[in-house]
Formats: sequence, C-alpha cells, structure tokens
Amino acid sequence: MNVIDIHWPIAPANLHPEGREVHVFAFPLAQYPSVLEACRAVLSPEELTLAARFRFERDQTGYAVGRGVTRLVLGRMLGMHPAELVLAYGPLGKPYLAPGKHPAYWHFNLSHSHGLALLAVTRLGEVGVDVEQVRPIREMLGIARRFFSECEQAALAALPEVEVPVGFFNLWTRKEAWLKATGTGIGGGLEGVEVSLAPGEPARLLSLFGDPVAAQEWSLQALAPAAGFPAAVAVRAPAVEVHGWRWQFPA
Repeated sequence: MNVIDIHWPIAPANLHPEGREVHVFAFPLAQYPSVLEACRAVLSPEELTLAARFRFERDQTGYAVGRGVTRLVLGRMLGMHPAELVLAYGPLGKPYLAPGKHPAYWHFNLSHSHGLALLAVTRLGEVGVDVEQVRPIREMLGIARRFFSECEQAALAALPEVEVPVGFFNLWTRKEAWLKATGTGIGGGLEGVEVSLAPGEPARLLSLFGDPVAAQEWSLQALAPAAGFPAAVAVRAPAVEVHGWRWQFPA
C-alpha cells in the first residue's frame, strides 16, 4: 500500500464547524479491506452501482472510500447515521445535501489526486477544494498559454525553472477550487479565473472574468496536506478560518 505522509493533526471526534470556519479533511484512498468495507457499508445502492462501474479495482476502491468518508464526516457533524444522508446532484454532477432532508447551510466538496483525497466542509457558503500531485507534464507552458491569463503566463515564465511545476499546480488547484465551488468545473473557464501563483506567496483570487470586485466576495487559501501535494480551498465568504485535519477512520 502506498503510504502518504499527511502533515495535518488527527481530527477531533467532536469537531463541528462554527462561525467562519472551513474544515478540510485529508485521507488516503488506498485502504485496508476492513476500512473499505466500512465505507461501502454506508453507501447508497446508487453509489454502490456507480462504484462497480469503474473498470479498475483501484478506481472502485477510490470512489467507495471517497464517498464513504464524505458520508462519515457529514454524518458525524449532523448527528445522523451516514447511510441516512440523502445526496442530490447539480447539473454537472456536483453532490450536495438534498434540500428538505438536511439543513441547507451545510456545504462540502471532495477532490483527490494520486491516492490523496481532501474533503472540505463548511456552513458558510459554496465551497470548492482541489489537490494535485506535482509531477512532470509535457508542454506545461503550452497548457498555460491555453488555460491561464497573460499575467499568469508571464508570472509562471518568470519563475526559476525548478519552481515552474509548483507554480503551475498552484495556479491549477486555485482556479479549479473556485470552479468546483460554483459547480461548473474545468469547463467553466480556467482562463477567466485569475489567481496568485508564486511559491510562498499567499493564495489570492485576483479577478473573475475581468472583474476584481467580484473576486472580493470569495476567500481563497492554499493548503499543504502532504509533501508534493499543493491544494487550495475556495469559499463564497470573506475572512474565513481554514483548518486542516487528518481523518482517522473509526476503530
């Protein structure tokens, strides 16, 4: 089993988002059979069917663990059995708690990359999270020319060569976090979401489709759950408190 060293502390059992808090839970998708079965036990029949449709066992496991942890976390916070949660889906497939079945002010989003998953939960408003493993990509600057603004391309090209991959994935995760929060995903226009990117520079949403004022309605924060895994969380609310936790599966 590929072990990912998650840097964050274990999540407290009594955790409950309050005020302006966003809680992000990190966990590996590769799990022992006992954990996988515990996750599968809380899935709906529809989710079990979806998991079985994946061709490879790794992807079946990843879906079951990702969706299982989502239910376990939300169930703990809402004081409900995870299997009793009812999920609905947006036009492009983003899941959310079904209106009328659960409080409308709970929001969540899940992302994963190369075996590491992040789940963001808040009561503030629409939330999106994205994580990527830094890795070589052919034509990285060509992809930047297609999906990034001219200012972002210039900032990326100005980085020392060794920092370009991190800068690239800083851009990607920060843009994708906002797009996931709105439920549009990558098709919503990566090039229209302008963000900061330099390693060590605070994450900032600079403008939305040319409008810097609209960007001020959102908070964007960089995350570092594990070495080599830059991530970001975006939420429609100003001045948020973001807390990162390692999810501990119940014994």
